[in-house]
Amino acid sequence: MTNEATPRPARPTWSERLGRLTEAVRGLPKPVRVVAVTSVGGVVLLAGVAMLVLPGPGILAILAGLAILATEFVWARRVLERSKAAAKAGVDKGRDAIQRRR
Repeated sequence: MTNEATPRPARPTWSERLGRLTEAVRGLPKPVRVVAVTSVGGVVLLAGVAMLVLPGPGILAILAGLAILATEFVWARRVLERSKAAAKAGVDKGRDAIQRRR
C-alpha cells in the first residue's frame, strides 16, 4: 500500500452552488416553488426584522429576504429596487459630506 495522496475533487465555489440551487428551485412545479420561496423568504425577512432589536445584521437579512421574495413577487422586487435606490442615495450623500469636509 502506498502513501500517495489521492487528489481531492475541487470544491465548488459559492457561485456554482447558488447556480445549482437556483436551477433546482426553477425545476420545481410552480405552486411548490411559490410556497418554498414564500416560506424561506418570509422566514429570512422576519428574522431580519427581529434582528433590528436583537443582535445581528438586521438590515442585511431584510434585504436578503426581499431578494428571495423578489424572485417570485413583483411587490418585493419594487420594494427591493426602492431600497437599493435609497441606499445608493445615502452612500452618495455620505461621500459628498466627506468631500466637503476635506
